[in-house]
Amino acid sequence: MYEEILDVAEQLFMTQGYQATSTRQITQILGVTQPTIYYHFKKKEDIYYQVMLRLSNDVEINLKKIANASNSALEIKLLEMVEFLKAKHPFNLFVMMHDIQHTVSKETSMKLYQLFLKSYKSPFIQLLQENKNHLQHSVDIDFAVSQLFILMAAYLDSTDRSEDFSKRIYLYLHGIYQSE
Repeated sequence: MYEEILDVAEQLFMTQGYQATSTRQITQILGVTQPTIYYHFKKKEDIYYQVMLRLSNDVEINLKKIANASNSALEIKLLEMVEFLKAKHPFNLFVMMHDIQHTVSKETSMKLYQLFLKSYKSPFIQLLQENKNHLQHSVDIDFAVSQLFILMAAYLDSTDRSEDFSKRIYLYLHGIYQSE
């Protein structure tokens, strides 16, 4: 039952956010009672953390696998990483960050933020650092990855599966200004 609770909770948290999801919704979908949920978890925040921990572990493994592929160019790897997030772990980045910052306890917030940095952001930073010789000298890689996440946010939240993110990746990497 533990994994089933996490499966349903993940779906709800990723689509509605933490605040809009209730343990009552989880129990209704599972067809169980509230005490069943509370047998496994003390409170909703514990469910959220376990969902994010499980999700983050999967994200980290797969993003690093894509980033470490030796036969792909930077642009292709970035696109594959974004497409992985879109296909396997759709989420509203802004809702997730709001939840982390404002709706859970400070202790859980810090743990969740560390998960985000390690599992989501770090593989992108690692990839850009490994390709630093192809970037402009003045690029702050941490800032560049933060900007990439802003660019990804609307795409990841979109239900339009036909949208082509490659144009955004190209613009992100090459900019719009052509020097003479």
